[in-house]
Amino acid sequence: MSWQDLGSIGELVSGIAVVVSLIYLAYQIRQNTSQIDQNAKAVRASAIDSSIGHAMDTRQAIFESADVARILRSGHSDPDALTEDDLTRYRLILHNIMWTFSNIFSQTKYAELATETWDAQVPAILRVLVTPGGRWFWDNYAQEFELSFRHEVNRMLEQSNPQVAGKAPSE
Repeated sequence: MSWQDLGSIGELVSGIAVVVSLIYLAYQIRQNTSQIDQNAKAVRASAIDSSIGHAMDTRQAIFESADVARILRSGHSDPDALTEDDLTRYRLILHNIMWTFSNIFSQTKYAELATETWDAQVPAILRVLVTPGGRWFWDNYAQEFELSFRHEVNRMLEQSNPQVAGKAPSE
């Protein structure tokens, strides 16, 4: 066997090694892509779980306490009729409710939670904020929420009732 034959065999082995390396690399890329997809799904699932958990905690606090439910109903109807302590509790209840919605909005915006999940919240947000107490809360405390969330809520209020939204705080 000549040096030339050995060189040809070396080139053949080299070529096979390159092909095997490329096949292995393609396999690794496919595995990595699959892992990234699984991680993204896990993040979305966690976002959904977080949002559902926040909503359930808030609702549970309301339905487990007749006093909290009374404050919520009374505050929605006429926040001025509440005692100072009850008004503070009402404000905190609405903060929890709106922070839950803000969380869902943020999860939709940043964690790719399905937009349908956010869209499904619109009737619930409107049920809270179109009440006299809801308007009082939003007029006085909207600035405590992220600007993009405030804009979205104000847009929803305007679409539901332009006269109510006209009272929203300026941005």
